[in-house]
Order: sequence, then structure tokens, then C-alpha cells
Amino acid sequence: MNEERYGELLREIRPRLIDTPEEHERLLTVAESLMERGDELTEEEREALALVVLLIEAFESQVMGEDEGENNPEEEEEVPAPHIALQRLMDSHNLELGDIASIFGTPHQAREILEGKRPISKNQAKELGKYFSVPPRLFQE
Repeated sequence: MNEERYGELLREIRPRLIDTPEEHERLLTVAESLMERGDELTEEEREALALVVLLIEAFESQVMGEDEGENNPEEEEEVPAPHIALQRLMDSHNLELGDIASIFGTPHQAREILEGKRPISKNQAKELGKYFSVPPRLFQE
């Protein structure tokens, strides 16, 4: 990875912890524009995208935790769930369950993963990383 180019990219994107709806919207736009490039992403852009997605998910998890309150503390997540990252990537690429089912073996297994009922294996995370041109760690707990 070209550290200089990565630094320039981070200066352009200006990723930071999200604390306002406006910043959330801005980083969503950044993530979507990067994801639209698909296979054309550079290594530096893939790393930046992974960072932005984690920031977005951390903010959304925090907001949902506040909205759903302290009534259900076990539902609150400190780390964004891999199946949520997968759902967002699928949405941004206009993909359906059948488009990625082969990565998981069967449509039933893919559905369980998307619902968060089944974990994503390391091999599946690696395949998803290749498919979406993002770091596999987005799909691992």
C-alpha cells in the first residue's frame, strides 16, 4: 500500500468519529461513491472504505442503542456486526440473495447469515472481500 497516497485520501475524506446526522450523511455519501467503483478501487481506497464503513456502523449502532434504550442492553453492539456490513454492501450494489448465495453454499445459509443467525466463516469473509473489493475483516467478528 502506498502510505503517501493513503494519507492524501484520508485528508480528502476526513474520516472521524460521527457525532451529528450531517457527518453521518457525508460519510455515507463517501462510502457509496467508493463502493460504486467496485473492482476499480485501489488498495488505499479499499482501506479508506473499510474505515468509513466502520465509523458509520459504530455511529448507527450507538444511535440505535440510544433509541432502543437501556431496556435491552444485550442488544447493543460495541462492534458493528458483519452481517450489517454485508447488507449495506449488497444494497449499494443492488444485489439480491441469489447473487451471493454461492459464496455461502446455499440460499438458506446465505439468508441466515444476512439475518445474523449464522456467523460468516473466515473463508466466506475472504470471498466476500474479493467479491466487493473490500477488506475481509469487515465480515469478521
